[in-house]
Amino acid sequence: MYILMPSKNISITENVYNKLLKIKLEGESFSELFLRLLKVQKTSFEKSFGAWKLSGEEKEVWADLTTRKERSWNKANLEDLE
Repeated sequence: MYILMPSKNISITENVYNKLLKIKLEGESFSELFLRLLKVQKTSFEKSFGAWKLSGEEKEVWADLTTRKERSWNKANLEDLE
């Protein structure tokens, strides 16, 4: 029995590929590697969140950033923050 799962192709440089190979565990797929790395990144970020005491102005900016519907921060909408 075959289970078809949607997939996407991504392009990476050979240098990045070789670095990923070094940290990929034996028997681990690249999808599993990416999920593991994303989990580590999220955990690290969550552990550091709240370590900085925000000023009143910083709290307002943070609240605005986290409640925006269009939360992709590219050059175009970073100018909106000024």
